Amino acid sequence: MIAPSFPLVTAPARTGDQRLANWRANVGGSVALEPPAVSLASGHLSLLVLSWNVWVGRGRLIELVGRLRDGAFTGLGADPALPLVILLQEAFRTDASVPERSNGWAPREVVTRVRPREDVVEAARRLGLHLRYAPSMRNGAERTDRGNAILSTLPLGDAAAVELPFEYQRRAAVVATLDLGPRPIRLASAHLDPRGPVGHKWLGAAGRAVQMRHLLEALSDDTVVLGADLNLGRGRAEPAWRSLQEAGFRFGVPPVLPGWRHTYHALPRLVLDYIMVRDRRGVVAAARVHRLDEDAADRGPTVFGSDHHPLLARIDLQ
Repeated sequence: MIAPSFPLVTAPARTGDQRLANWRANVGGSVALEPPAVSLASGHLSLLVLSWNVWVGRGRLIELVGRLRDGAFTGLGADPALPLVILLQEAFRTDASVPERSNGWAPREVVTRVRPREDVVEAARRLGLHLRYAPSMRNGAERTDRGNAILSTLPLGDAAAVELPFEYQRRAAVVATLDLGPRPIRLASAHLDPRGPVGHKWLGAAGRAVQMRHLLEALSDDTVVLGADLNLGRGRAEPAWRSLQEAGFRFGVPPVLPGWRHTYHALPRLVLDYIMVRDRRGVVAAARVHRLDEDAADRGPTVFGSDHHPLLARIDLQ
């Protein structure tokens, strides 16, 4: 069933600047989906986390989760019996809450039906997963929007959409609590701007730094798992990355993974996608992040339909 939508924490806007409000008025409402109650084994000491930019719904999420459940990635420690959390960016949604007519504040990209797109709400229903979806922006004139989402086999609580300061396009991260008894984990899915307004230096690095600082203020919890497309065009030289490190976030274990040349599959091939963990209470014993490839030689125009590689982490708890 669909539960009442969760709150939006709006970002501060510059005095007299209506851009953020116009983009906000052009999307639909957030979605909280609760599947029928299912019996899950308790006492798990590990958690699977899949983070993926699904390229406005082009990524074949249902197929990829099916492979996980069929044991295709057990060699990476992905036991199908473990609880699964999915952190999505650029999730696609069709909904009557999206205004019938666009006010013009939307990306220039024209979303067409030429390529199949998976609606994140329908995908969550088919997979039997809990869902929290927060729209960021409308898809042109079409009555659809895109945003960030958290899906989980375990119940999600205390969710919010965290609107980021406006730089290039409207962005709203989604956060929720995964209830693991006495050791809750805060989950977050976020997508920073790929560039800045005309005239900004370093392809929007300064804007991403502002957005990251704002997001970190909302992630004050002790144990946080963040899945994000950070769009760090300058890599770890960017101030947004330094803010994450200073806030105690680590990029899996070990901190630099061998063999990673990119996560963005188009050109230029860059590392844009991350799963990061902050653990101030000693809840996490180990974390390992893997990049998933549809083709072993990393060939083909897409990866499971998307222009980003999925990332899969196994997080072992104390």
